[in-house]
Amino acid sequence: MADNEEFISEFLIEASENLDQLDQDLVALEKNPHDPDRLASIFRTIHTIKGTCGFFGFTRLSNLSHHGEHLLGLLRDGKLHFDEQLASLLLELVDAIRTFLTAIESTGKEGDAAFPDLCQKMDATCLLATARRNNQTEERLASPSSSTDQSNQPDDRTTTVPEERPVVSTISNDQAKDDKLTPAANPDILSRSESTRFNNTFDATIRVDIQLLDNIVDLVGELVLARNQLRTTATNEPALLNVVNRIHTVTGDLQEVAMKTRMAPIDQLFNKFPRIVRDVATACNKKVNLHIDGSDTELDRTLIEKIRDPLTHLIRNAIDHGIESKDMRSVAGKSTSGEISLRAFQESGQVTIEVSDDGAGISVDAVSKKAVEKGLVTDDAVSAMSDEKIFQFIFEPGFSTANAVTDVSGRGVGMDVVRTNIESIGGTIDISSQRGIGTVVRVRIPLTLAIIPALIISSGGERLAIPQPYIQELVALRKDGMNHMIDGLEGAPVLRLRDRLIPVVYLDRWLGLREWKKRPTSGTVVVVKIDNYEFGLVVDAVTTSENQHSHATETTGLWFIVVKAISSLLAPIGIYSGATVMGDGSVVLILDLRGITMAADIPALTRHAGDLKSTSEERREVVQESSRYLVCETHNGHRVAVPLNQVQRLESFLESEIDPAADSRFVKRNGELTQLIDPDRVLHTPKELGKESTGSLVGIILPDELGNKAIAVRRIIDVETGHGSLEKTAKKRGLLGTLLVGDSATEVMDIVSASQWAEENPLS
Repeated sequence: MADNEEFISEFLIEASENLDQLDQDLVALEKNPHDPDRLASIFRTIHTIKGTCGFFGFTRLSNLSHHGEHLLGLLRDGKLHFDEQLASLLLELVDAIRTFLTAIESTGKEGDAAFPDLCQKMDATCLLATARRNNQTEERLASPSSSTDQSNQPDDRTTTVPEERPVVSTISNDQAKDDKLTPAANPDILSRSESTRFNNTFDATIRVDIQLLDNIVDLVGELVLARNQLRTTATNEPALLNVVNRIHTVTGDLQEVAMKTRMAPIDQLFNKFPRIVRDVATACNKKVNLHIDGSDTELDRTLIEKIRDPLTHLIRNAIDHGIESKDMRSVAGKSTSGEISLRAFQESGQVTIEVSDDGAGISVDAVSKKAVEKGLVTDDAVSAMSDEKIFQFIFEPGFSTANAVTDVSGRGVGMDVVRTNIESIGGTIDISSQRGIGTVVRVRIPLTLAIIPALIISSGGERLAIPQPYIQELVALRKDGMNHMIDGLEGAPVLRLRDRLIPVVYLDRWLGLREWKKRPTSGTVVVVKIDNYEFGLVVDAVTTSENQHSHATETTGLWFIVVKAISSLLAPIGIYSGATVMGDGSVVLILDLRGITMAADIPALTRHAGDLKSTSEERREVVQESSRYLVCETHNGHRVAVPLNQVQRLESFLESEIDPAADSRFVKRNGELTQLIDPDRVLHTPKELGKESTGSLVGIILPDELGNKAIAVRRIIDVETGHGSLEKTAKKRGLLGTLLVGDSATEVMDIVSASQWAEENPLS
């Protein structure tokens, strides 16, 4: 009995896989009816199911498959022409067989379903085809040409009407002979790949319950945590440390193998969509072609199941809302057949799935108007939003811009569930669209939810984890300002990195971990990239990885962390994707970089950084165009130049008139205080010997738009002419570059950047 149950289980698995393949084959055959190999494959599949279910005593299923086999036999022999109507009939047969399999799986019995209407339609189709064939034969025999010697003509097997096959639940004699064989030895029970493949791979593969694999991966995760804890306690015992290192290596290998058991190609999901696209397009009276790319991309098996429903909903929406009607597409100059693309690929440790269409696109104005009507945003706020943010309203509960409710969509339910399901597995979803061109929905999900590499950072006294796939590089900030520094206007700081400006977020201040009165000048910037947006997270330090003790080359600071789900209190915040337990038992939250991108409005900061870069380039162009420079000597004896067209006027002051206040130096002019900027501090120039104080200084008054400020120098040397092009030399803030002014190479000051530096770096 137990053996019989095992054989039935094998039959259900094989039959289910074959039915999925039938869906694809029938949809493909509809587009290319003249494909004898595919038609033969479909016939073999139905024949196999009929023979096997008859052996197990599933007479109703055997009877239904018998009708389908007869119909497919006529197709295979060329007595029926495959068209859309016949494709629908055979797809209905597939669904009916699937209903039987579901009942057998849940109860062990095939149930009471018989599908008499479906059997009658298949029989009627067969009889009609046979009658039409007989009429053609009679007409041919009655024609004058039939007087030729018939002995030279091949036999026509359609000249007589074959005996109608009764709708009974008996098994043929040939099949009864096969019943004496075990299912494993019966060729009819094998899948389309035939017995050769089965025999070659039987000893190499086994079927394991997915729950058992999940338990193994969970246990490996706990073993990794125990390994981490053990490493923290064995650092002072060399002998014990050797054993721990060995455990570390074995655990790492076991972890890798366990993760591979969870990976599966995504084609088992993608292969179901051609049938779905066909059915939905037929229901919407549209013609739609589906293009699939990247079906060999591997993903955690549990995640494949979790994204099945969200992707199905997105494809249904693309057909119903995205693809226009045939008439509208013709008016727009498009093909009457719509195009939907389903694409998957790995990128930065994640899997990206794109659902795109060439339809009408989404109206930003329509979404904005609906969002205002529902009270989700005000008119003023929505006018300042980017298109990307406006499209996010589509994922709000009850949000729909459809003019009418259809059987497919338009009720305002679904997209919010899609986002919830995607985010529940640590994924994200976003929309981009262009009117008249189409829409692209991108779903990004992790390869696995179990164990990931991450960077552990400290900020404001807290430790946090950043997933490694997002990280581009680490940049150290220098206290002396000689290397990388934070620049930019108030509220929109940027990092100047290799001639580009990257917006940054001070993580401690943004998360409310601590307050600070002035911008820190030291720390580490973790440069990350999400989609097309690159930005930096300013943190206090990066925590050294435990992994560096096992291999000499592992000094990158990466940790392999076991991801745990976070509570329902933290999940809605949208900036944490999970948590992990460290070797010392402490809990560390994992940052959701995509959530931070939206919450910190990185797209707006990126555009602002672009504006700052343009302004900097414009300043360089102004300097290039200026041929006259005010050459000065700083208090440390350094030669600098200021473009003459950026000098408002010159004034002299006594050092006794200078007052330190609010961490800066000021001088009183016209009843107001003017802040003095020391170029030696800005440019970090060393003091030359013999350069003593003269008791006075010259103030170069800067333009009014920079505030009431002046650059304080020792003396004015002369007004000179610049020659050649401005060369970028040392990376110093407040310096545009070096230029030949007069007869000497002279550093040209960037007075805008110097002014900002003075605000951020008060006197200590």
